[in-house]
This record gives sequence, structure tokens and C-alpha cells, in this order.
Amino acid sequence: MDYPFWINDFDRIGKKYNSKYPLASEIFKHPSSFWYGDNPKKPKKHMEKSIQRLIKRASPQLPILVMYNIPNRDVGQYSKGGAKSEERYLDYVERFCKGVGDNECIVIYEPDALPHSTLLDEEDREWRLGLMKQSLQMLTDRTNCIIYVDVGHSAWLHPKDVNELLNKVSNKKIRGFSVNSCNYRSTEECMAWAKKLCRLRRNDHFVIDTSRNGQGPKDEEWCNPQGRGLGEYPSTDTTHRFCDAYLWVKIPGESDGKCNGGPKAGMFWGEQAEELVRNVK
Repeated sequence: MDYPFWINDFDRIGKKYNSKYPLASEIFKHPSSFWYGDNPKKPKKHMEKSIQRLIKRASPQLPILVMYNIPNRDVGQYSKGGAKSEERYLDYVERFCKGVGDNECIVIYEPDALPHSTLLDEEDREWRLGLMKQSLQMLTDRTNCIIYVDVGHSAWLHPKDVNELLNKVSNKKIRGFSVNSCNYRSTEECMAWAKKLCRLRRNDHFVIDTSRNGQGPKDEEWCNPQGRGLGEYPSTDTTHRFCDAYLWVKIPGESDGKCNGGPKAGMFWGEQAEELVRNVK
């Protein structure tokens, strides 16, 4: 797969960051993703119009969109939130579909939602998996998106368990799965793990988030570990025929949460951004 990535042509971090943390601007010389949740403080069509503007601006290249709004998102941790009900979530998915329209784009579907389901009781787990299946069917029926269902990182679940979970939510139009979104596992480790999953899923392809894995993990710490670096730059030149791309799913420099001195989850953190650039693989 040879994706024509789009590198955004506008300032994503603001003048105060550019002047105070000049190294951070190096990050945005490479393609990175755009995350979409649901903001109840804004009009319902805000997200729909935002996606339309982005796709129009990126054309004919492909933007990378991340859907992140599953109910009980992050199971109450630093990125807690998400839709308040099944109805609200399906409405969010419908508006996402309208925003994309007939255009092609890359979609990373709900980081960590699938592996986090194993932390729920049986009733809540089956409810979440059913909601994911329904929404993924909507996406494949109504859009031309290239969809990768996020499956967490390589040190979380066994490939056999992930395969069973994917069987409950996926359909034949799904391109495959994404590995390591927002985490720090090395590309080599993620590749070996994903290849094992591919042996169970012969039709699936995958992408690896290399945004912050240049120095690998720091023990098992996942929230703003110190001393990390940028990984491989986004590319379709990978070492495995089923690995479609290395992507920057997590935007380098955005905090994982209020830990290790970081601001709240999703906020840009200039000190960390410059550290990532200095420690690039």
C-alpha cells in the first residue's frame, strides 16, 4: 500500500510554542493524525464541517483521522470521557460518516477500546463489543475509509485473545488493525507481535504507531515516561508486506495525562516535544 500522506500546512501549536520551543516545529514537518471526539459544547455539525474542511485542504493526499469517543473511554483514566450513551455514540459515528462523505482517508478506530474491554465485566464488555461492531459496519457501509481497528500494544494481550476480540467487531471491509497507538513499544517488538496476529488473520494488514517509540519503553511506564524519542518517520516503506505503514497516530508532544509533570491528556507539552526531537531514533 502506497499512501499519499498529507503534511498539514498550518501551525498546529501556536506562536508561543514556536518561539519558546523551536525544536517542536520539527515534529510538524511530518504527517500526523487528527483526533475526533465529540464536544457537547459545540454545535452538532461542528465535527462534520471540520472533517470536510480538513479533507478538502488535504486533497489529493490522505489525512489520518482518529476516532476516539467510545463510551467509558480509557475506562476512567487520564483520557476519561467519551459518549454518554449508545445513542450519542452512534450519532457521533453518523456525523463522522457525513463529514468524510465519499472521500478516501485513513481511519484509526478507537485507540485502546478493544483491549480495554477485557477490564470490563462480562455484560459491559459484550455491550461495548456490540457497539463497536455496529459502528464499524456503519463506517464500512457509508464511507470509503481505510479502517484500522486499534488493538493496543504488543505487551498487552496475547495475539490469540486479540484475534477473538477482532472477530466480534470486524467485517470483511475492514483493512486491518493498528498497533502501539499512544505507546512506546519498539517497532521491532510491535512488528514481531503483529506478524503473529496476522498468522491468525490471513486477510488483515496493519499499521504501527512510531510517534514516540524511538527509544523504546521505559519499563512498563505508559504515561509521559522521560527520555523517550521520536520513532521512524511516517512511511509506507516497512519491512513486512502486511505492514502498510508506520504512522504518527499519537501527536508527538501531546501529554498522556497529569503524570510525570505533564499537563492534562491531549494538551501540547513543549518540553516533552523537544525531548522527543532530541532523542529521535
